[in-house]
Amino acid sequence: MFQSSFRFTYVLMLLGILMLGYYCTGQGENTTEESTVTESPFIRFRINENIQNADEDYAKEIIQLWKDYLSSYRYVNEQNEYWSYETLPAPDYPYISLLLDLINARNNEEVWNCNIIGITAVENDFKLLKSMFTQVDSNTQEVRLKYIVSVYAKETDTGYRLHSGSDYHKQTLENIKVGNINYVVHPNHTFDVSVAKKMDQFNTRIANQFGVEPISFDYFVANHTDDLSQMMAYDFFSFSYQPVRTGGLADNYNNIILSGNNSEYYPHEVVHLYTNAIKNGRKNFLVDEGIATFLGGSSGYRLDWHIQKFKVYLEAHPEFRFDNIFELKEKYIPNGEYLTDFKYVIGGFIIKKIHEKHGMEGVKRILETGYFEADYFQMVEDELGIYKRDFENYIREEIKKIELVDKNELDQMLVQP
Repeated sequence: MFQSSFRFTYVLMLLGILMLGYYCTGQGENTTEESTVTESPFIRFRINENIQNADEDYAKEIIQLWKDYLSSYRYVNEQNEYWSYETLPAPDYPYISLLLDLINARNNEEVWNCNIIGITAVENDFKLLKSMFTQVDSNTQEVRLKYIVSVYAKETDTGYRLHSGSDYHKQTLENIKVGNINYVVHPNHTFDVSVAKKMDQFNTRIANQFGVEPISFDYFVANHTDDLSQMMAYDFFSFSYQPVRTGGLADNYNNIILSGNNSEYYPHEVVHLYTNAIKNGRKNFLVDEGIATFLGGSSGYRLDWHIQKFKVYLEAHPEFRFDNIFELKEKYIPNGEYLTDFKYVIGGFIIKKIHEKHGMEGVKRILETGYFEADYFQMVEDELGIYKRDFENYIREEIKKIELVDKNELDQMLVQP
């Protein structure tokens, strides 16, 4: 769903499109008074004995609603009766990481534990339900903590409905409108309206480049990824407590940017909103991330900065192979910075070469590239005349032509508003 150390949105979106489209078509009705959903054999629910209000009617109703939803596997479903659709078109999508893991567990016949550890009243008549998800390794019996998440609930005329952390915090935190962007501001963050105006200007400019109308969206802004996780209602998940506490993601289903970069300016993720609007559904990973990195930089730096880092690494490590880039196990250039993702810089470099040859029309055209590896290399052959067998050598030779810059010039290659 996060860019930088917190970037996982694209992999999740692709998996979500592939998997949720199949698993979330089930029908059937559910009432909060008496559950008609069969509890999943692959999710073992437990209500923590320290919850003092677990026997209150509202607590029992909300807990059952959450259990029914998770057991239904009807995730990201427009007809889902468990969630409120008043403010978000895909209200459960913010939990996509958890949802996909639960689907994978079911497919692999693995049992996860959902320990409900608290329910309490919060602002604006909402109730907060907190759950801890664990998995027991079948070989070692090791208990692995997977997630600690909060989900919110609010009563309606027909019973309680669930709300995500994004929905709840949009309704309870300060909102500041700047042009086409609605900022949702974490209380620890000092809002900079001048930077927000430049983000709005970038939004208009990138819309013109793609030849579409500017997109209106919500922008959640926090100082770092710990605060951002709180806004997303994740107390713990697989990307918590990374070495670099910056990053974010684009929720394309709900037109939301989530930024833990201490900035109102996040062009990489804004570009993703446009690539998704132009080519909805499955997109080729290297194409989509390449375009976002080419037009919006990555981890706070322009593509040229990452190319410089890549060039230094290639010169120091001629043995490094990336001819099979889709199966590349290494994520970041191992220089201790955790900022340059190999696939982002290589993908961005290919987009740069296509833009030099074909302009924005070529960039827009390749959004139609198929999802699979073969589709990507066919696109590179069609657009640049480079065969898959020559892919790595082509990039190496082109990178050699780029001159290394000094530290002062390198430090100027920031993604600046």
